[in-house]
Amino acid sequence: MSLRHSVRYTALGRIALIPFRLGWALTHCWRQATGIVKWAFKSKEYYNYTYHLTELNLAYLVSYIAVVSGHEVAEVEKYVRELETDEALRSLLRERTRSSRDRHNSDVEPLYGRRLGWYALVRATKPRVVVETGVDRGLGTAVLAAAVMRNEQEGFAGLVYATDITPDCGHLLAEPYKTYCQIILGDSVQTLKKFQEPVDIFIHDSDHRPEYEWAEFAAVEPNLHPGSLVLSDNSQQSSKLLEFAQRIGKSFLYFQDQPKDHWWPGDGIGAAFRPGVPTFFPEQTATTRRR
Repeated sequence: MSLRHSVRYTALGRIALIPFRLGWALTHCWRQATGIVKWAFKSKEYYNYTYHLTELNLAYLVSYIAVVSGHEVAEVEKYVRELETDEALRSLLRERTRSSRDRHNSDVEPLYGRRLGWYALVRATKPRVVVETGVDRGLGTAVLAAAVMRNEQEGFAGLVYATDITPDCGHLLAEPYKTYCQIILGDSVQTLKKFQEPVDIFIHDSDHRPEYEWAEFAAVEPNLHPGSLVLSDNSQQSSKLLEFAQRIGKSFLYFQDQPKDHWWPGDGIGAAFRPGVPTFFPEQTATTRRR
């Protein structure tokens, strides 16, 4: 019997491989631990981590948004590049971070990650009403407002409604983007129950307890129309959007992001949508709704 055969097909071979297998795994862990130490000294963040996506993962995100929106990949790529090269927004976000009281726990350089997908989705579909629950510092909110502002410059009016319970949330949001966003303070579920506008795009990014996520979906359901898109920033750990998609007769698709040069395993985007139907909200709603 050859040595290779003994290693692969005998109990003794399995035991002999244990030190080697440990070495392979520990080498990977050591590389990760080294990266964590570097991050601990370089980054200031301790929650809501921001990061770039890997090049391959970004390509997957573009394809994902193309499927969810029903738009061409080339169009989605164009909008992703638009945000990545928007120096006016990036400069403002840096300035707002440096001048905020969160400057000691926030990184100055804005890294959009999967929010590139949010931006491209709003740019492609031209929604009149976007509702985001959970503002925190306001990075995602600013990205959404920037997309709506660009849409209006092209003749498609819209507004972002963002909810949060923290009075000083959204410090990254400033003019000219603030004009395109209304922050509503209070419990998201209660706010949604009182909300009167038809909702084109809804994004859950607040309290990530599954029961609260479901409560938000139930509260916003009367405001949805057949073309509405519902997203969740919690689908990597909750099945509630999948269940809600089944309840309202939509398909569900999930994207898992892969951070570049970061220890965090990543989050994702869940979406409830109509497959094979290009979403373009100006053709689906008749009235313009603005503040």
